[in-house]
Amino acid sequence: MFIKLWMQQEVISIDKETPISQAKELIDQHNFRHLPVLEDDKLIGIITQSDIDKALPSAVDSSISPEEKIIAAQAKVSAFMTSNPITAHPMDPLENVAYLMRKFKIGAVPVVEDEELIGIVSETDIFKAFTEILGAKTEGARIELQIDDNGTALYAITDVCKRFDMHLTAITLYNNFSHDKRLLTIRVQGEDMDDMIEALWDSGAKVNRVIMEEGD
Repeated sequence: MFIKLWMQQEVISIDKETPISQAKELIDQHNFRHLPVLEDDKLIGIITQSDIDKALPSAVDSSISPEEKIIAAQAKVSAFMTSNPITAHPMDPLENVAYLMRKFKIGAVPVVEDEELIGIVSETDIFKAFTEILGAKTEGARIELQIDDNGTALYAITDVCKRFDMHLTAITLYNNFSHDKRLLTIRVQGEDMDDMIEALWDSGAKVNRVIMEEGD
């Protein structure tokens, strides 16, 4: 899965000379937490809700004069943004971008192609992507199995699904479950569920649990 399938393509951005007060208005108006910053249509930074909150004095702080608050509100975005932000290419794998966000503790990544800002992907987009890929709230059965760590165990499971005419809606594999086992989770839809589960046992897999779920 490539990030272009999940990124937000309609990106609101601001110029580096924009006053910090206008950046706050944009973020409040559109209810998001990150704004890419441009110079001559090129991405040069990103500013977050947290950056803006730190830059603007609190409205209830009596120690700051009205004049100081006006001056702070007129400060330029460039003074508080993160320069040269981490970016993604639209053809980057989804999991690689998720890894970068976790590694660098960032909540959003601008997507750039040929030096042009074409999208942005946030934590919310990543969560949405993984819940859809993993089949959350999909009608059918969620089956967790332990399988041998070899090249044939997974094929045996998919063969069982095919034999019982099961529709395989999602599959995930955890390779580091133990030194000789992998943890496999499948989501399937079909009629002969009990017979299929028995066949899964016969294939050499250990069925940890079966959860029947109803779709939204």
